[in-house]
Amino acid sequence: MKNLAIINIAGISSLSYEAVFGGPSAFDRVQHWASSIPEASGIVFFADPDTPVPHGTLEVGEEPEKQPFARMRVIRRDKWTEKTLVEALITAAKLPGESPQLPPVEALFYTWGDFPLIDNEISMNLWKLHYKFDAEYSFADGYPVGLAPEILSVLIPEKLMPLAVNRDNPVVRDSLFEILRQDINAFDVETQLSPVDMRMDRVSISTDTRRNVNIAEQLYAAGGVDAESLCRVIPENRVLLRNLPAFFPIQITDYCPQACSYCPFPKYSGDPRDGRNYMDLNVFEDLCRRIVSFAGDAVIGLSLWGEPAAHPEIGKLIQAALAAGNTDSGPSRSRVLIETSGIGWDRTLIEELAGETETGRMMWIVSLDASDPELYRSLRGEGQVEAEETARHLTKFFGSNCWLQAVRMKENEEHLEEFYKKWNAEGAQVIIQKYDSYASYLPERQPADLSPLQRFPCWHLKRDMPVL
Repeated sequence: MKNLAIINIAGISSLSYEAVFGGPSAFDRVQHWASSIPEASGIVFFADPDTPVPHGTLEVGEEPEKQPFARMRVIRRDKWTEKTLVEALITAAKLPGESPQLPPVEALFYTWGDFPLIDNEISMNLWKLHYKFDAEYSFADGYPVGLAPEILSVLIPEKLMPLAVNRDNPVVRDSLFEILRQDINAFDVETQLSPVDMRMDRVSISTDTRRNVNIAEQLYAAGGVDAESLCRVIPENRVLLRNLPAFFPIQITDYCPQACSYCPFPKYSGDPRDGRNYMDLNVFEDLCRRIVSFAGDAVIGLSLWGEPAAHPEIGKLIQAALAAGNTDSGPSRSRVLIETSGIGWDRTLIEELAGETETGRMMWIVSLDASDPELYRSLRGEGQVEAEETARHLTKFFGSNCWLQAVRMKENEEHLEEFYKKWNAEGAQVIIQKYDSYASYLPERQPADLSPLQRFPCWHLKRDMPVL
């Protein structure tokens, strides 16, 4: 009975190869962890074509089951998607073991090469659960990201393939779970729960960005050196989770074709339909460069208030925001999020952006709020037909990177199911957002009080830096 460690190093940041916590790099630490998993039988790296690997690593080619055993092997792909991830797991499961007389391996311990504090004790406990209950997939829940592997039976990748066959989106940290949960009841799943649920803190103990490195270093200095201590240190030192901003919403215009009934901007500065101010392109370009030099993986949002499509140089602004990220030294480049009413867009521009932009670097949220024409008009004003056509066009060209949004209020509460069903039937992704009174600056229009019994700071206070 042997287990194989799978370490994904495709696209990881150069920060992962630098010293951390005053000692070895995250990549070195993950390799050390891999050698200590229960019944360890080597490492397989998942890598890009040009990703460096340790000396002596065997390249896995065609007919992997016929290749000789090696302690370290690498599977490379020109482009990693969730589909190719599952295909690579199938390949890894077929690799020969240490002895021809023994089965190759029993389980795959999957993790990333930029998790400097991946925990041996959690890995052992998770393996005991997995083995005891003969699970197909086991994971830890409630812990910060980066402390535990995912454990897979060698048989499960083949079962995941039908669920992944059309998933061409880039691989992210929870890709395996997202693939599996499409039909989660078809699998035997075991979970190890954290003693303290820290999902709301959204902590990632990783070296993927400068922000996360800084947070990890601060937590380590405060005594958070493993899973057990981090479960104690984080709740007692949440101020350490505030570091470099991640989201920079920028107001590029004060004009909007609609004066939405739930927007605070009209009350604060007058009717946005009368707006005539636009940010200068040169100013915006300089701002984006400074943002990226400060926080390389930033998400640049257009527009904080106002309709981005109304800017006379919106195409150049979007290209400037994307180009600023191309100068970043690591792979964690900036992304662009456009929040729009769906009114005023040039279809040709949308198609050009879709064709020229790398998948995942550009995201869209279209605010619609209602399907019923009268209700839409009462909440937002005129323009529903154009907005819905734009929403369809964006969904067609940007797919999983486009969302259609409705703000949940008393006025549209009974219509939200109809809204969801309509757009879900068209293959669109739907967001139902909670109404915000902006600390009672606007009337309280939420249909129910969803405030938690134990209040916690708003997530936006940790990561947002608005630019007006």
